[in-house]
Amino acid sequence: MCLLKVSQLKKSFSSPGGENIKVVNVDNFALDSAEFCGMRGESGSGKTTFLHLLAGILSPDNGIIELGGQNTGQMNSSDKDSLRAGTIGYVFQSFNLLQGFSCIENLKLAMSFGTNYDESYAEYLLEKVGLVHRLSYKPSQLSIGQQQRVALARALVNKPKLVLADEPTGNLDSKNARNAINLLCELCRETDTALLVVSHDERVVSNFKRQIDWTEINNTDSES
Repeated sequence: MCLLKVSQLKKSFSSPGGENIKVVNVDNFALDSAEFCGMRGESGSGKTTFLHLLAGILSPDNGIIELGGQNTGQMNSSDKDSLRAGTIGYVFQSFNLLQGFSCIENLKLAMSFGTNYDESYAEYLLEKVGLVHRLSYKPSQLSIGQQQRVALARALVNKPKLVLADEPTGNLDSKNARNAINLLCELCRETDTALLVVSHDERVVSNFKRQIDWTEINNTDSES
């Protein structure tokens, strides 16, 4: 069953010199429910912009994004925020943890924007990622690898239908990177959550049965 469907998606930005720079130009992309996909592409090639469009963080210039059968382009900001909070989990490359809040507070805050507040589930996720003994620790008191595990747990805390992961291992060494990907896949399988991971690292993308080259679907050299 198709969960995410993209068609004729376009996004451009203006350069300091006034030039219109085409960043995203995707004719078609689809992801099924509970499907895992790894997308490879060079840094700075527009992958993050694509994920931000899918998540509703950015609005496209043109095109259609359908998530769970709903056209996100026809939603107002409030409805789009609600859909994102309850349906999409996002793993940022820089983690984006709130520095003034503990591990459990970071998860509880994310959960407050969803529809099913369950503190015991937040604690369960932190136990799954091996941080049940760090519930009250703030990000600055954690290693980089531990911060990433909190970020993974936060992305899953609302039991989303889709997780988008932007270079999720970019700040990790090879061992922690491998562990993070395995953990992310395990957590998504538990809840039948679809997963789209974008990375410049072939070692990350090679973990997935379905693999896509970003340059093959992003036609920024073609005319709009």
